[in-house]
Amino acid sequence: MQIRIASPDDLKFIEGAYAHARAFMQANGNATQWPDGYPGRIDAEEDIALGHCFLVSDDEGPLAVFSFAPGPDETYSKIVGAWHSEAEYHVIHRVAAVRGRGVARAIFNFAAARSDHLRCGTHEDNAPMRHALESFGFREYGTIIVANGTERVAYDWLKDAPASTVTR
Repeated sequence: MQIRIASPDDLKFIEGAYAHARAFMQANGNATQWPDGYPGRIDAEEDIALGHCFLVSDDEGPLAVFSFAPGPDETYSKIVGAWHSEAEYHVIHRVAAVRGRGVARAIFNFAAARSDHLRCGTHEDNAPMRHALESFGFREYGTIIVANGTERVAYDWLKDAPASTVTR
């Protein structure tokens, strides 16, 4: 798998990946994480303009999209719980895959090669993402509130941190 920065030429794929992920979540017990229209073209355009939107591809073409950005991020400024560290961090947002296995691990490896501290939040009902985060070594530290006022399970990862149990 290869990861590259996205461009405006990728918007059709990105919008399709978001729609695919939204349908998958709704069909698999996570109907409220991404309400209709979010994320959408405007989110992708902003991420692209900021240089934060990335595509995961293989020999058959693109298979996933995600946002990777430096903090601070307003979403992660308040937590019910406590972060593992207050060190500088990067965030991973809007992960959407249309096919492939090992996509989340590729994304996390990419991010971990560029930052020693990562934060990510996901819906309590997003079992596939929660499993992927925990398998990589992210640890749950509480809950955060996203822009639409709903809660997300808050995870962070620190390079070389020892594994431990969930603290929520």
